[in-house]
Amino acid sequence: MELMQSIPLDSIQNARELGGYTMTDGSVIKKGLLLRTAKLSGISNEDIDRLVNRYRVSDIVDFRNAFEMPGFEDPAIPGAVYHQTDVMTLPDGLSDDDMAFDMNNVDFKQLIPMLDMIGMTDGSMYIAFLEGDKGVKGFGDWLRILLNADPDRAVLWHCTSGKDRTGLSAMLILSALGADEKLIMNDYLLTNTYNAKRIAGLKMILKQKGMDDESLKKAALAFEAVDELFMRRSLEHLNSAYGSVVGYIRNRLGLSESDIESLKAKYLEG
Repeated sequence: MELMQSIPLDSIQNARELGGYTMTDGSVIKKGLLLRTAKLSGISNEDIDRLVNRYRVSDIVDFRNAFEMPGFEDPAIPGAVYHQTDVMTLPDGLSDDDMAFDMNNVDFKQLIPMLDMIGMTDGSMYIAFLEGDKGVKGFGDWLRILLNADPDRAVLWHCTSGKDRTGLSAMLILSALGADEKLIMNDYLLTNTYNAKRIAGLKMILKQKGMDDESLKKAALAFEAVDELFMRRSLEHLNSAYGSVVGYIRNRLGLSESDIESLKAKYLEG
């Protein structure tokens, strides 16, 4: 069964698009232009061919930090410009080296306190992304990539699992185009549908290792799942601090009203 918003990238996790969504004014996002996925390492030749020839991808925006990439680098996609756009701000006392753990040999019991510290288990990380200097620059640069992209070619963006930084960036462009919060939330929560087998598998493995239920939930949220509360807190923060998400885009990220109208003209129809 084909999942909602699915795109035919069989080798890539959480691969979908924003095309087909209806905005509050009745206009619809054009199909095949706004693609969100997990990391592209391990992509098959068939899927590379789809990105090149079906979607004609012009730009790939990788929101990962350098510590996440060794061994999982994106391959070159012919015809696409690659942008590494780190938006992660770590709390004082933590460095990139602290986060450079080996997922194949990770001790989750020792890792959970660190995940708590950086806000990966309660959603405070999202607000740190949105308000940190790296995030302000990175999300602003990403929206300008969309603004300047060829209108007939796709832009693809991703992080590691395609859920947190990718989810926040989807929230930003959906808000700029005129989506309501219900649609934004539904798109965000689709990760739990796309990653259902991975979430169940991770929990099963960790339960067999003796991890308690609360830690299981935290591990799943850190690596495979999303929680409605995380996005809700982010939207509430932006609404409170800037009046709206669009207010954040204008006043914090520095896009003009003309820029936002240009995004609508490029990516909406009807």
